[in-house]
Amino acid sequence: MNNELQVGTPTFGFDESARESTPQVSKLAVASLILSIVVCCPFTTIAGLVTGLLALRATSKDRALTGRWLAIVAIVVSLLATLGQFVMASQAYNNIFVPIFSGPQSALLAGARGDVSGFQSGFIATAANGNTPETAEAFLAAVKERYGEFESASLDTTTAPQQPPAAGQDLVAEYQLDFAKGRMRATCATEIATQSGAFSMRLRSLVIHDAALGDLRYPPAPTSETP
Repeated sequence: MNNELQVGTPTFGFDESARESTPQVSKLAVASLILSIVVCCPFTTIAGLVTGLLALRATSKDRALTGRWLAIVAIVVSLLATLGQFVMASQAYNNIFVPIFSGPQSALLAGARGDVSGFQSGFIATAANGNTPETAEAFLAAVKERYGEFESASLDTTTAPQQPPAAGQDLVAEYQLDFAKGRMRATCATEIATQSGAFSMRLRSLVIHDAALGDLRYPPAPTSETP
């Protein structure tokens, strides 16, 4: 009986099964974290939220994928960033766009409610420039007597400035004022920013044009810039 010793040929290399079982970081989790920290654009934070949720789902289903905590961090950061962007956009809309498109509406509504100080606070003029309770009451009384209760104001887009004012200049625009007795045309000069650079969005002057009875202006005293 021929007994031969069989010697196997040794093999070298990696075990494919071992390589496949090695945990891999989820690319979605990494992408979601990167997108979530780009807070300058709301679209990237929303994309970070979506990819973070997808990564969280993928890592839950596939135990070979890691990066679950990356996805959770990305989701939290995306939510906070998106919320912050929403708050900032809301403030910009209320503090900048609404005053531009409604002009003297806030001040005139305050005056219509009998809030004289509220009407005055809508203007940057001081008492030395004619912004006093007496002149405010006289103006509001004349407006109500002529046109009835004030209802609303809107920017006249047909005559709206095509370009924003230069630094240090007022926004001068035409507005349509709706009253109980009809509609009147008005010109407003609005201070965009103070000399220190802070947003102001307060009225410098308001002129209600009335060809029949004469224009009504507030404050009555002339200012350095007129509409």
